Amino acid sequence: MKRYRIHIVVLVTVILLVTTVSIASSRGNLNPRILPPNSRVQGLTYGEWSARWWQYVLSTPTPQNPLVGGTGNRCVFQRVGNVGLVAVDPTLVEPIQCEVPAGMTLYLDILSAECSTVEEEPFYGGNEEELRACALSFTFTDLQASIDGVAVKNLDQYIHTSPLFEFTLPEDNILFTNELTGKSISNGAHLILAPLSPGEHAIYLHASVPDLDFTVDMNIELTVTR
Repeated sequence: MKRYRIHIVVLVTVILLVTTVSIASSRGNLNPRILPPNSRVQGLTYGEWSARWWQYVLSTPTPQNPLVGGTGNRCVFQRVGNVGLVAVDPTLVEPIQCEVPAGMTLYLDILSAECSTVEEEPFYGGNEEELRACALSFTFTDLQASIDGVAVKNLDQYIHTSPLFEFTLPEDNILFTNELTGKSISNGAHLILAPLSPGEHAIYLHASVPDLDFTVDMNIELTVTR
């Protein structure tokens, strides 16, 4: 009887895990490898994952910060549970080559912007209302993405705004400020990928922010190891 109960517990656990990372396979989803925009992963929404992503990015000193240099070969700069937060220098021209372990869910920031209480215009907001208005003022256009040559559909549905979040900056920070704590709200286009099969995968991400005259055009050559 004890062994039978163990088997039941294991089976239920496996079912729950598969359900968590396989939401993308549910009916009505046009992008089977992408978790739908209304998904929760480890209890967090897309917008809440954006807040986590920015918190880790902002807390990383400039010399080690993935957004301002490097080759991108360590594209998963932070792991939260089973979710790998992908961040690379968006100005890289050459294809980005990196490895991730099998079974990892990937959070991809196509292009986003954040407004905070410690930056200057056009990224400044003094309170939550101002920060949200600031973040929403940026328009994301020409959104394109593909996984192994298959285009992601309805990308405009993957634009999310984060809740208000707090952050702590290192002294050598990418915001170039001496004020090391603040509050922020981010807005942008993001994808959360269900775990990819072991082997080689090609990810393409493209987007523009006309207000900032900035465009991201990234090719990621991803190897999923066994």
